[in-house]
Amino acid sequence: MKKLMRLVLVVCTVVMFAATLRPTRAAGGFPSIVTMPKQIAGGKAVTITITNKPAASDAVTLKEWTDAVNRFEKLYPNVTVNGSEYTYAPDTFAALIAGDQVPTMFQVYLTDPQKYIDMGVAADITKIVDANNLRKVYNSDIFNLAIKSNKVYGLPYGAYAMGLGYSLPLLKAAGIAKPPATWDELVKDAKTLTKRDAGVVGFSFINDGSNATGWHFTILGYTFGATPGSIIKNNGGTYTAGFGTGPMVDTLKFIKELRWTDDVLPRETLDWAGNGTALATGKAAMILMAGDQYGWIKSTYKDVDMTTIGFAPIPAGPGGAVSLVGGNMYMISSKASPEEQEAATYFELYRLFDPAEDQAVLEAQKTDNNPIIGGPALPLYTGDYQAARIKFETPYYTLPYANYSAFLDAISAGKVKLQVEPAPAGQAYYGAVGSVVTSVLNDQSVDPAAALATAAQTFQTTQLDQLATAVAK
Repeated sequence: MKKLMRLVLVVCTVVMFAATLRPTRAAGGFPSIVTMPKQIAGGKAVTITITNKPAASDAVTLKEWTDAVNRFEKLYPNVTVNGSEYTYAPDTFAALIAGDQVPTMFQVYLTDPQKYIDMGVAADITKIVDANNLRKVYNSDIFNLAIKSNKVYGLPYGAYAMGLGYSLPLLKAAGIAKPPATWDELVKDAKTLTKRDAGVVGFSFINDGSNATGWHFTILGYTFGATPGSIIKNNGGTYTAGFGTGPMVDTLKFIKELRWTDDVLPRETLDWAGNGTALATGKAAMILMAGDQYGWIKSTYKDVDMTTIGFAPIPAGPGGAVSLVGGNMYMISSKASPEEQEAATYFELYRLFDPAEDQAVLEAQKTDNNPIIGGPALPLYTGDYQAARIKFETPYYTLPYANYSAFLDAISAGKVKLQVEPAPAGQAYYGAVGSVVTSVLNDQSVDPAAALATAAQTFQTTQLDQLATAVAK
């Protein structure tokens, strides 16, 4: 999952398209950078299917989606946009591919675009992207995930990075002026913040032994110097498990110390929701969490005063401040006709970049009885353009920008390095190491180095060697 950043604005349009293209609607906010065509598909009737249509039970979001479609279809009466409630999952999407049922435009995780590019599932949309100079607008760390051999195959639309959620009242009561910038500082602060009699721990992360535990463990590992390529080593088509030695062992030793020496971690089992709940309810002073969980807290705990919850850059370890990035990207089916590909691409560009469309969505979101606007999402863009969008959108925010702006600034300034998830077999890897982390948390006698070495050997045999066999066949 990789990189929350911002964009450099390019206000120029390509002269050769001037006679056939028109700028997006002005909105008195940030600049238009995408030039929409006067016609799509030469005016011929075209129908496209787009995934991730909100369910009927989510009335406000569904209305936002439907209104956006209606506005687009009013601009282009020859285009019909059909919605599908399908939400991406690697296994179910594989079934769609096998059944030749891939929608015109579909969502994938930021970790998966290259797979679908290699499989020939995603269409090349380079011509439209480059006509609008979008390579200069998107943050390259994110946008490069959609590129192969200098061709563009996708449009990122949402991303997050990991950071440190913290309780301002608990830190203030303990005399701590700001969140820790390093793991050494965190250990010191967590000791001060842990109040067992009051049921409060200084620091928390997911610890239930699931894949999510392995995910959090890996994020910590990146700050200790691990990389996706060192965890699962690519040997030119075959793979070696590399997490049984080096930085990941150091990371597990650190976790063991947090639990058994420093005694600052929860003693109960916490999943993703439980970890967020611990922060929301004041049972954890600091937690490792994704930026998008900040809004989840407000959505789930409507009475929580979000001005009491901050979100800071991940503390730096021996490997520096490194965060795992994730998110989503829209891709276009290579099986769609050229006219359908054009319509789908411009529909997404309209949703992403039209200033008036952005304003309309923000206005619609305000009508929700518990609006969640803003939050520490990873900036997709950079430079002047991103700054202009932030300036325009900030007055709409219902989540306190001041409480997470330091995180966004650190990402935009490159003070936090962003890394993607390990691959291949990333989810299986998470499961393999997640159970090891939990064993260390539950049993003080477990040796981190030996446990990880065993897990790496098993993962090699059951996963990576099998991948090599499949490739050989």
